[in-house]
Amino acid sequence: MSLRVSLDKIIKSIIILLWIIMLFACKNDIKKINALNNPTASLPEMSGENMVMIYSDSAVIKYKVITPQYNKITKNDVKYDEFPKGIHAISFDKEGLPEGDIKAEYAQRREDENIWEVRNNVVVTNVDGTKLETELLFWDMMKKRIYSPRYSRLTFKDNIIEGNNGFESDQNLKNPIFNNITGDVKYSVPN
Repeated sequence: MSLRVSLDKIIKSIIILLWIIMLFACKNDIKKINALNNPTASLPEMSGENMVMIYSDSAVIKYKVITPQYNKITKNDVKYDEFPKGIHAISFDKEGLPEGDIKAEYAQRREDENIWEVRNNVVVTNVDGTKLETELLFWDMMKKRIYSPRYSRLTFKDNIIEGNNGFESDQNLKNPIFNNITGDVKYSVPN
């Protein structure tokens, strides 16, 4: 009988010890608990695939954005549109003719600021064939300006300009300003 009693005591002691270990090993992270209770918190408000989005002002088309994937997200009261698989954005003049376009592998438009951030293999082209290439570009739609803090390369006619510390320009690439410039530029003074 004493063997049976001591075996029961050992089993009870092991169970109590395991319970105490589990009690102290558990910790609660309130953010993780809230995320489990609200599974839609990390999901976009709206999403779509293979979309064409039109941005207009007073019934005049300003921009057209083509994207394989779109997500509308609100995170910490910040609203933005995300294009995780890239974009092709085309801008139009007042007559509805294309002025230029931007292609990139990732883009994000911050709704409150009306600023686009495009990344990865960014190529901007205007109607006269001027082409800008960079890895990071910001497009301020209100000011109609584009700029980059990174290496940027501008090709126009027979000229190439490279800026190792970024550039800034109007959105049509008519007046670019480069920082730490290198390249081969042929310039002739007009008569």
